[in-house]
Amino acid sequence: MRIGIAGAGPLGLTIGYELSKAGHEVTILEAEEDYGGLVRTARIGGQDLEYFYHHIFTNDQEMVKMVEELGLSSALLWREPRDGIYINRKLYPFTSPLDLLRFRELSLFSRIAMGSLVLRARFVRDWQKLEAISAKEWITRKAGRDVYAKVWGPLLQSKFDRDAEEIAATWIWNKFKLRGSTRSKNLSKELLGYMQGSFITVYRKMVAAITGAGGRVLTGAAVNQIRQRPDLTLDLRFNGGELNFDRVVLTMAPPALKAIDLPFPDTYRARLDQIRYKANICLILELKHSLSPYYWLTVAEPEAPFVAVIEHTNLIPAEHYGSHIVYLSRYLDEEDELYRLPEDVVADRFLNYLQQIFPAWNRADVKKIHFFRAPYAQPVVGLGYSRMKPGYETPLKHLYLANMAQIYPEDRGQNYAIRLGKEVARLVGEKEG
Repeated sequence: MRIGIAGAGPLGLTIGYELSKAGHEVTILEAEEDYGGLVRTARIGGQDLEYFYHHIFTNDQEMVKMVEELGLSSALLWREPRDGIYINRKLYPFTSPLDLLRFRELSLFSRIAMGSLVLRARFVRDWQKLEAISAKEWITRKAGRDVYAKVWGPLLQSKFDRDAEEIAATWIWNKFKLRGSTRSKNLSKELLGYMQGSFITVYRKMVAAITGAGGRVLTGAAVNQIRQRPDLTLDLRFNGGELNFDRVVLTMAPPALKAIDLPFPDTYRARLDQIRYKANICLILELKHSLSPYYWLTVAEPEAPFVAVIEHTNLIPAEHYGSHIVYLSRYLDEEDELYRLPEDVVADRFLNYLQQIFPAWNRADVKKIHFFRAPYAQPVVGLGYSRMKPGYETPLKHLYLANMAQIYPEDRGQNYAIRLGKEVARLVGEKEG
């Protein structure tokens, strides 16, 4: 079949790769000038580096298997990170259970309750029950108000902004489960994976396989209309022309579909409108010196302009980039004033707060700043989300929908994009009539 895919992020490329392997003629159309989606890269020190921070966990087996299938296993590096937390204007190590026991911002009882909640999350099987209560209610009930108010509340606020108190417990349970299951048997060590040359190497291999099988990946190709012919094939119009396909898969976020002229009934559009996203601002700092010993520093302060300080070169050595690389990340509503402010104003706010965390740090240490925005970075997982989650098939026959909002109850990530991509490719490739 001739199959069109709108969107060349990890999900769209995986779908295209799997369908190409099955012998279908694939064309992927990407509105941006390069493929990769949230895994697109900038050149820093002669190396590719993702616009937005990435790593994988040891239990991300779909990603690990794909890396192996593409012949890239030797480039997958596993590292043991050190993590920290900034709270009450103090820095604490936050890597091991022992660090938690020493965490003086909470009472001993609260520390034990918090650790127990994270560990027990691995054994929760009936996640549907967690859809009915908020993360705030669940954490407060299981670990106490202090644990929520001092640690998880500020983090949820930074991740989901004004929707923080309405986020389903399913979301935070999944985070606990994921982190807990990546630790070794003695619980003291965690390994994170990163691709030498960045994760874009995985998707370049996919693109090479797609084009090698006779497919195409068209960048700068924004889809603007889809219509169905009497023979049930689909005419897809984009800014570069028009193509006809037997099947089409849309991989963009539901809010982005408003830019496409689609013959959907109002009831279906109303359902898609229930799916909301948070945007993301991410700064990459090239520094002369290291900021701290931590790879991941959680910022648990309500007034902080960013939620995390990720020092990438505490995972991958700085000599790869000729600088120490630090990401500063913030999730927020696309309508938020901060999202729309000029880049230099946002950068100034971020750097001022970074100096508060590290008083001895000098802004003259900054060699270069890279600024990136993404309007659809994180689905808002509210109560009863599974009832809102759209299916893969749309009201238009042979037109399919696949995006990170459908990964639930798992959270977004490359591993689940690959898993979803394989599932959708099977559905599209095997569909009859």
